[in-house]
Amino acid sequence: MNLRTLVLPFLIASATLLAQRQLTLRDAVLKAGTDLAPERIRGLQWITGSNTYSYVKDSVLMQGSVGKSMDAPIVHLRALNALLPDSLALRSMPAVEWLDRDRFRFTHAGRIHIHDRATGSLQQLLQLPADAANLDMAPINTGMAFTQGNDLYVQRPGDREPIRVTSDGADGLVNGQSVHRQEYGITKGTFWSPNGEGLAFYRMDERMVTTYQLEDIGTKPSTFNAIRYPMAGQTSHQVTVGVYDLRDGSTRFLRTEGAADDYLTNISWSADGRHIHIAHLDRRTENLRLVRYDAVSGSPVATLLTEHDAKYLEPEHPARFLRTRPGQFLWQSDRDGWDHLFLHDIAKGTTRQLTKGAWNVKEVLAVDPKEGFAVVEGTAAIDPKVPTGALETHLYRVDLASGRTTRLTAEAGTHHGLLSEDGQWLLDVWSSTRVPGKVELRDTRTGAVAKTLLTSKDPLQDFTVGTIELITVPIANGDHANARLLKPSHFRPDRRYPVLIYVYNGPHVQLVTNSFLGGASHWMLEAAERGYLVWTLDGHGSAHRGRAFEQAVHRQLGVTEVKDQLEGVEHLKRYPFVDAGRIAVHGWSFGGHMTTAMLTRHPEVFAVGVAGGPVMDWSLYEVMYTERYMDTPTENPEGYANTALPALADQLQDDLLLITGGADDVVLPQHSLSFVKACVSKGIPVDFFDYPGHGHNVRGKDRLHLMEKVLHYVDQRLLPQR
Repeated sequence: MNLRTLVLPFLIASATLLAQRQLTLRDAVLKAGTDLAPERIRGLQWITGSNTYSYVKDSVLMQGSVGKSMDAPIVHLRALNALLPDSLALRSMPAVEWLDRDRFRFTHAGRIHIHDRATGSLQQLLQLPADAANLDMAPINTGMAFTQGNDLYVQRPGDREPIRVTSDGADGLVNGQSVHRQEYGITKGTFWSPNGEGLAFYRMDERMVTTYQLEDIGTKPSTFNAIRYPMAGQTSHQVTVGVYDLRDGSTRFLRTEGAADDYLTNISWSADGRHIHIAHLDRRTENLRLVRYDAVSGSPVATLLTEHDAKYLEPEHPARFLRTRPGQFLWQSDRDGWDHLFLHDIAKGTTRQLTKGAWNVKEVLAVDPKEGFAVVEGTAAIDPKVPTGALETHLYRVDLASGRTTRLTAEAGTHHGLLSEDGQWLLDVWSSTRVPGKVELRDTRTGAVAKTLLTSKDPLQDFTVGTIELITVPIANGDHANARLLKPSHFRPDRRYPVLIYVYNGPHVQLVTNSFLGGASHWMLEAAERGYLVWTLDGHGSAHRGRAFEQAVHRQLGVTEVKDQLEGVEHLKRYPFVDAGRIAVHGWSFGGHMTTAMLTRHPEVFAVGVAGGPVMDWSLYEVMYTERYMDTPTENPEGYANTALPALADQLQDDLLLITGGADDVVLPQHSLSFVKACVSKGIPVDFFDYPGHGHNVRGKDRLHLMEKVLHYVDQRLLPQR
């Protein structure tokens, strides 16, 4: 096999077959996640207290088991609705959470219900206010945490009214919600103790943060909504962590040390509920301390570990404390250059690296009940010159005593797993460019497949679509990048085709994977049928290639990455079927920055670009992301100046369409408008389109309008009259 080019002819469809259908852009956009997605097993999960699993089939909650070939119904939707008032009737089977082998709970219309399949009864556990948000159910039925406005509440079974935990919520004071703009693994604002008797929560004071006004044209006249948005180098918000005790109704705040604008991330509880652990990251993102706190007094007890990196750290996984050995915990770190798993022993003061080598541990899925091994998701082994291992995600068993690591999945592809409660079985949900979807039951000792639950049919088998090729391309520093090339079904090697590059190439994102469609979106298949070669390359800075590969972009976001994209273009030009005079670029967010940077720095290479939600000036972007990769504008003035795209507006020679959301609170509309203003000042033509009321991306039915606009803009300039 040629290691430089891995050709995976997914769905080579013949345009001559009368049964084939044309893939429309409408279907490609609006049905990508439904009719045109591979069949899935809905709601698949293990049933607590057993080695059986449940899933939804049509309107029935089903049960499957390891040893039996025939599955059995648990409850029909009709039976649940017979237990509910007509006004609360369910339209489809709700998402359920198993409490034990007989009982599951679900949330519907602001009510939490528990169904007992042994008795066939349905109990309403809680009823929440209509405006309750950020719901977080306790691990046992001690209560539900939620927010109303900027305050935190807890509703317990049997209470007539919710308990108000905080009362200072206001403009600029936020309780119980995610903080630090959801960076560093933060996705929520409340954290229950294992026994459900304690609730840790974030309190964010952002009254000192500069406001930004987003226009709302839904009013007459238009009005403005103020958001708090800390730009790079500006004053950031301040976060503290409170602990609410459900037993006595008291709230204490942890006495955290360090600067007021440090990041408090990766909160976790000890298995006995006595301690809380927080990863403290300084604003420079160079120094980390994992600190243990007494959950009752709020006092710091010990610093359990420290880490330092001269460029940046980005912790994303909380410490996982072992129940049977409470003095030990698992920690993920890239301290050796790759993201790996470490076992720390507090009493001994020792740290032992469990996984090693040129591959990344992505996630710890679970630890078995005896805590003898962990199951993790990770890439395959990666060679800088043959980086195809980064295309795949596999399941591994890691022995916690020896560190012995066993790969449980041999099939090339992207695997995601669910570990049974007894630790003996693993549900493996996976796909590849050759396999649209598969669900298998595996033995956690050997990885052997004991049962196949689903083999998905190709949802595009009746459509005329082309081929997908996964390719490796040499780039700077002796590295190679993974890339993806889509060709139309009517491709002929003796013809020359225009190229549509879809780009992101930013931190924490990987676009090219060995999964269904190679990670491509359905609209790219439709674009290829128009006559394009659709190309994507993951260069330096993109995810899962090791610390050195990712940190190569430090202090110069968008510079090295553009060079990598140019290497990709040079690779394409070597193909005789590529028309080097007709190359378009499209990207969103970081990809919008890249699109604009590619057209302004190398106008001789490209013909047209469409930049959506683009970052145009890193000094206008938020603190938590920007300062990690760029440092502050004061510390790195040259880096900010070199990457500010409005200053390059006079270099623009190609047609460029800028698209923004009028209510974008991530990449503010000011970015696009500042570039437009620079173009006007310098007499440079540029096109601009605003989606009023939309946030950072255009979702829902309006997304079809967006993709029609993007492709029409490119078609007009690169394709013969359609």
